[in-house]
Amino acid sequence: MNILIPISGAVAGAVAGYFISRKISTVFGGGCPILCNPKISVPYFAFIGFLLVSELVK
Repeated sequence: MNILIPISGAVAGAVAGYFISRKISTVFGGGCPILCNPKISVPYFAFIGFLLVSELVK
C-alpha cells in the first residue's frame, strides 16, 4: 500500500479537526475537550482520517 494516501487522509483530518475546534469552541463555549481544544482535536482527527483512508484504500 502506498503510504502517501493514508498520510494525506491524516493531513485532511488534522485540517478538519482544527477548523472544527475553532467553530465548536465559539458556539458551545468550550464544553467538550476533544472537540474544542485544538491541541487535542488536531491529532485526534488526524488519526481518524488516517484510519478511515487506510481502510477505504484496501
